[in-house]
Amino acid sequence: MDKLEKFISENRKAFEMSEPPEGHFDRFREKLGLDESLERYTLNRNFILKIAAVIVLLLATVALVFDFTAGKLQASQKSASIPQEIQDAMKYYDQASAEQLGEIRKLACCGQDYNSLNSIAEGELKALNAKSEELKKVLTDNPGDERVQSALIQNEQMKKSVMDNMVEKIKIAKKEK
Repeated sequence: MDKLEKFISENRKAFEMSEPPEGHFDRFREKLGLDESLERYTLNRNFILKIAAVIVLLLATVALVFDFTAGKLQASQKSASIPQEIQDAMKYYDQASAEQLGEIRKLACCGQDYNSLNSIAEGELKALNAKSEELKKVLTDNPGDERVQSALIQNEQMKKSVMDNMVEKIKIAKKEK
């Protein structure tokens, strides 16, 4: 420490200067080997924020896609517990009732009575679909329960028969007018 104290006391005037001598920073840059071109590569704060926003959006999109696919996977696993024969029957009755609903919409295109009949048909179909979903849940909880399978098939048959009945009523009402 003696050498350091001696050096500081001998060069006290140089240490007490408030500003470095003229051209100090230029000489410092030259000694470090810094170029003026380095300043061109400094990142702008707004640019960094834009990159961060894009990354956040990508992460959010990935999270939504993952959540969506995980939900589909769970739904397919639940439907896998329903026997294939039951699934095929449900598809058949769903398709048949959807065709009948389309027929009701064609027939109920004109007039107040037909529109009310169309809304009744859609309401009945929604109620029966809700009952089917409830039965599917019960069936996934109790796989192989023949009573639940039978109830599910009967509910699907009921959807078709309700739609058939509605079509017949509309056709009869049209013939009378």
